[in-house]
Amino acid sequence: MFKEIIIIPAYNEYKTLNKILKKISNKYKVIVINDASTDRTDALLNAKKIENIKNKKNKGYEKSLILGFKYVIKYYPNIENIITFDADGEHNTFDLTKIIRFFNKKKPDLLICNRINIKRLSEKKIYHKFKKKFQLKDPLSGLKVYKVSVLKNFIEKLKFKYFLVDLVKLYCNSNCKVINYPIKCNIIRNRKARIGNIAKANNKILNIQKII
Repeated sequence: MFKEIIIIPAYNEYKTLNKILKKISNKYKVIVINDASTDRTDALLNAKKIENIKNKKNKGYEKSLILGFKYVIKYYPNIENIITFDADGEHNTFDLTKIIRFFNKKKPDLLICNRINIKRLSEKKIYHKFKKKFQLKDPLSGLKVYKVSVLKNFIEKLKFKYFLVDLVKLYCNSNCKVINYPIKCNIIRNRKARIGNIAKANNKILNIQKII
Protein backbone atom coordinates (compact mmCIF):
# COMPACT_ATOMS: atom_id res chain seq x y z
CA MET A 1 0.00 0.00 0.00
CA PHE A 2 1.40 3.36 -1.01
CA LYS A 3 2.08 6.06 1.60
CA GLU A 4 2.48 8.91 -0.89
CA ILE A 5 0.37 10.43 -3.60
CA ILE A 6 1.97 12.53 -6.33
CA ILE A 7 -0.12 15.51 -7.42
CA ILE A 8 0.67 16.99 -10.83
CA PRO A 9 -1.07 20.24 -11.87
CA ALA A 10 -1.15 20.44 -15.66
CA TYR A 11 -2.22 23.07 -18.16
CA ASN A 12 -1.56 22.36 -21.83
CA GLU A 13 1.57 20.32 -21.12
CA TYR A 14 0.61 17.14 -22.97
CA LYS A 15 4.06 16.27 -24.33
CA THR A 16 6.02 16.57 -21.10
CA LEU A 17 3.18 15.16 -18.99
CA ASN A 18 3.09 12.10 -21.24
CA LYS A 19 6.82 11.52 -20.71
CA ILE A 20 6.46 11.91 -16.94
CA LEU A 21 3.51 9.52 -16.69
CA LYS A 22 5.31 6.88 -18.74
CA LYS A 23 8.06 6.85 -16.13
CA ILE A 24 6.11 7.08 -12.88
CA SER A 25 2.49 5.99 -13.28
CA ASN A 26 3.33 2.31 -12.76
CA LYS A 27 5.52 2.99 -9.72
CA TYR A 28 3.56 5.61 -7.77
CA LYS A 29 0.01 6.69 -7.11
CA VAL A 30 -0.54 9.76 -9.28
CA ILE A 31 -3.38 12.27 -9.45
CA VAL A 32 -3.34 14.92 -12.18
CA ILE A 33 -5.16 18.22 -11.83
CA ASN A 34 -6.11 19.03 -15.42
CA ASP A 35 -6.51 22.79 -15.32
CA ALA A 36 -8.91 23.07 -18.28
CA SER A 37 -6.25 22.10 -20.81
CA THR A 38 -7.18 22.54 -24.47
CA ASP A 39 -4.53 20.18 -25.85
CA ARG A 40 -4.58 16.35 -25.70
CA THR A 41 -4.16 16.15 -21.92
CA ASP A 42 -7.69 14.89 -21.35
CA ALA A 43 -7.32 12.09 -23.90
CA LEU A 44 -3.95 11.13 -22.44
CA LEU A 45 -5.32 10.79 -18.92
CA ASN A 46 -8.26 8.73 -20.11
CA ALA A 47 -6.06 6.45 -22.21
CA LYS A 48 -3.66 5.81 -19.35
CA LYS A 49 -6.52 5.61 -16.84
CA ILE A 50 -4.85 8.19 -14.58
CA GLU A 51 -6.99 9.47 -11.75
CA ASN A 52 -7.59 13.15 -12.36
CA ILE A 53 -9.59 16.20 -11.48
CA LYS A 54 -10.66 18.28 -14.47
CA ASN A 55 -11.27 21.96 -13.88
CA LYS A 56 -14.12 23.32 -15.98
CA LYS A 57 -12.21 26.56 -16.39
CA ASN A 58 -8.59 27.50 -15.89
CA LYS A 59 -8.05 28.11 -12.17
CA GLY A 60 -4.28 28.55 -12.09
CA TYR A 61 -1.41 26.77 -10.39
CA GLU A 62 -2.25 27.55 -6.76
CA LYS A 63 -5.96 26.80 -6.89
CA SER A 64 -5.30 23.55 -8.74
CA LEU A 65 -2.82 22.34 -6.13
CA ILE A 66 -5.05 23.33 -3.23
CA LEU A 67 -7.92 21.50 -4.91
CA GLY A 68 -5.66 18.47 -5.16
CA PHE A 69 -4.68 18.73 -1.48
CA LYS A 70 -8.30 18.83 -0.39
CA TYR A 71 -9.21 15.95 -2.68
CA VAL A 72 -6.51 13.70 -1.24
CA ILE A 73 -7.34 14.65 2.35
CA LYS A 74 -11.01 13.84 1.75
CA TYR A 75 -10.79 10.68 -0.33
CA TYR A 76 -7.49 9.18 0.85
CA PRO A 77 -7.58 9.52 4.65
CA ASN A 78 -4.76 7.00 5.14
CA ILE A 79 -2.26 8.76 2.90
CA GLU A 80 0.69 10.08 4.90
CA ASN A 81 2.44 12.34 2.39
CA ILE A 82 1.68 14.40 -0.71
CA ILE A 83 4.35 15.06 -3.32
CA THR A 84 3.85 17.96 -5.73
CA PHE A 85 5.49 17.55 -9.13
CA ASP A 86 5.32 20.00 -12.04
CA ALA A 87 4.18 18.86 -15.50
CA ASP A 88 6.52 21.05 -17.52
CA GLY A 89 9.51 18.69 -17.51
CA GLU A 90 11.66 20.74 -15.13
CA HIS A 91 11.90 17.96 -12.54
CA ASN A 92 13.64 14.64 -13.07
CA THR A 93 11.50 11.61 -12.30
CA PHE A 94 14.55 9.57 -11.26
CA ASP A 95 14.94 11.88 -8.24
CA LEU A 96 11.71 10.62 -6.69
CA THR A 97 13.10 7.43 -5.16
CA LYS A 98 15.95 9.34 -3.49
CA ILE A 99 13.62 12.09 -2.30
CA ILE A 100 11.15 9.67 -0.72
CA ARG A 101 13.96 7.75 0.95
CA PHE A 102 15.41 10.99 2.34
CA PHE A 103 11.99 12.16 3.55
CA ASN A 104 11.31 8.89 5.37
CA LYS A 105 14.72 9.05 7.02
CA LYS A 106 14.57 12.69 8.18
CA LYS A 107 10.78 12.79 8.80
CA PRO A 108 10.19 16.51 8.25
CA ASP A 109 6.80 18.19 8.10
CA LEU A 110 7.76 19.69 4.75
CA LEU A 111 10.59 18.89 2.36
CA ILE A 112 11.53 21.51 -0.23
CA CYS A 113 13.55 20.13 -3.12
CA ASN A 114 15.70 23.15 -3.86
CA ARG A 115 16.92 23.58 -7.41
CA ILE A 116 20.66 24.14 -7.65
CA ASN A 117 20.59 25.64 -11.14
CA ILE A 118 17.88 28.31 -11.15
CA LYS A 119 18.22 30.67 -14.11
CA ARG A 120 15.37 33.18 -13.76
CA LEU A 121 16.60 36.32 -12.00
CA SER A 122 13.28 37.03 -10.27
CA GLU A 123 13.29 33.53 -8.74
CA LYS A 124 16.86 33.98 -7.54
CA LYS A 125 15.82 37.10 -5.62
CA ILE A 126 13.09 35.18 -3.81
CA TYR A 127 15.53 32.32 -3.22
CA HIS A 128 18.09 34.55 -1.47
CA LYS A 129 15.57 36.59 0.50
CA PHE A 130 13.84 33.49 1.86
CA LYS A 131 17.16 31.87 2.68
CA LYS A 132 18.24 34.95 4.62
CA LYS A 133 15.05 35.09 6.68
CA PHE A 134 14.23 31.41 7.19
CA GLN A 135 17.52 29.61 6.39
CA LEU A 136 15.67 27.65 3.71
CA LYS A 137 16.24 27.56 -0.02
CA ASP A 138 13.91 27.80 -3.00
CA PRO A 139 10.33 28.17 -1.67
CA LEU A 140 9.20 28.45 -5.30
CA SER A 141 10.23 24.90 -6.14
CA GLY A 142 7.32 22.88 -7.48
CA LEU A 143 8.78 19.66 -6.11
CA LYS A 144 7.92 19.36 -2.45
CA VAL A 145 6.80 16.66 -0.02
CA TYR A 146 4.12 17.53 2.56
CA LYS A 147 3.21 15.50 5.63
CA VAL A 148 -0.56 15.39 5.34
CA SER A 149 -1.27 15.47 9.09
CA VAL A 150 0.43 18.88 9.24
CA LEU A 151 -0.87 20.18 5.91
CA LYS A 152 -4.44 19.80 7.18
CA ASN A 153 -3.79 22.57 9.72
CA PHE A 154 -3.03 25.15 7.02
CA ILE A 155 -5.23 24.20 4.11
CA GLU A 156 -7.93 26.83 4.77
CA LYS A 157 -5.44 29.66 5.27
CA LEU A 158 -3.93 29.65 1.80
CA LYS A 159 -4.05 32.39 -0.81
CA PHE A 160 -4.20 31.96 -4.56
CA LYS A 161 -1.47 34.28 -5.83
CA TYR A 162 1.87 33.42 -4.27
CA PHE A 163 2.81 30.04 -5.83
CA LEU A 164 2.16 28.62 -2.32
CA VAL A 165 5.15 30.46 -0.84
CA ASP A 166 2.64 31.61 1.78
CA LEU A 167 2.18 27.96 2.73
CA VAL A 168 5.94 27.49 3.23
CA LYS A 169 5.94 30.64 5.37
CA LEU A 170 3.10 29.24 7.51
CA TYR A 171 5.12 26.10 8.13
CA CYS A 172 8.16 28.15 9.13
CA ASN A 173 6.27 30.50 11.43
CA SER A 174 4.56 27.56 13.12
CA ASN A 175 7.89 25.98 14.08
CA CYS A 176 7.32 23.02 11.82
CA LYS A 177 10.27 20.96 10.69
CA VAL A 178 11.10 22.19 7.19
CA ILE A 179 14.24 21.03 5.40
CA ASN A 180 15.82 21.11 1.95
CA TYR A 181 16.95 18.44 -0.47
CA PRO A 182 19.07 19.66 -3.42
CA ILE A 183 18.08 18.68 -6.95
CA LYS A 184 19.30 19.59 -10.40
CA CYS A 185 16.45 20.67 -12.63
CA ASN A 186 16.15 20.65 -16.40
CA ILE A 187 16.47 24.09 -17.95
CA ILE A 188 13.46 24.70 -20.18
CA ARG A 189 14.23 26.92 -23.15
CA ASN A 190 11.62 29.36 -24.43
CA ARG A 191 9.32 28.44 -21.56
CA LYS A 192 5.79 29.79 -21.92
CA ALA A 193 4.65 31.39 -18.68
CA ARG A 194 1.60 29.75 -17.10
CA ILE A 195 0.07 33.03 -16.00
CA GLY A 196 0.43 35.12 -19.15
CA ASN A 197 3.54 36.65 -20.66
CA ILE A 198 7.00 36.50 -19.13
CA ALA A 199 6.80 40.05 -17.78
CA LYS A 200 3.57 39.23 -15.93
CA ALA A 201 5.07 36.03 -14.53
CA ASN A 202 8.20 37.81 -13.33
CA ASN A 203 6.12 40.56 -11.77
CA LYS A 204 4.06 38.00 -9.87
CA ILE A 205 7.19 36.31 -8.58
CA LEU A 206 8.70 39.62 -7.48
CA ASN A 207 5.47 40.54 -5.65
CA ILE A 208 6.02 37.48 -3.45
CA GLN A 209 8.78 39.44 -1.76
CA LYS A 210 6.04 41.48 -0.06
CA ILE A 211 4.87 38.50 2.00
CA ILE A 212 8.27 37.18 3.00
